[in-house]
Amino acid sequence: MRQYSPLAALIVLVVLQSVAAAEPSVDAQKVADGTAIYNSHCVRCHGEGLQNNGWTYDLRRLRPEDNARFVNSVLNGKGQMPPWRGALTEEEIEAIWVYIRATVDR
Repeated sequence: MRQYSPLAALIVLVVLQSVAAAEPSVDAQKVADGTAIYNSHCVRCHGEGLQNNGWTYDLRRLRPEDNARFVNSVLNGKGQMPPWRGALTEEEIEAIWVYIRATVDR
């Protein structure tokens, strides 16, 4: 049986903690980006802070497993919503999704 020194275990813990600590800042930036994109392109119909006026789809109803459906609806349009293909990049659509999830999952 191979034994590891306490120093090796400590190094692994420090590395894991630094990776975990770095992750939220990436997500926070993506949420901020998504908020800005949402406010630029989506707020008019879907409302500030996802508080819609009742005549458009309530984005707060989206579940984490609805990501593909969300992307498809944004790219191709649905009902009264026009397609945003060519107007928004995949990265921008993903940032909007991250903003929605961050707002709904609080």
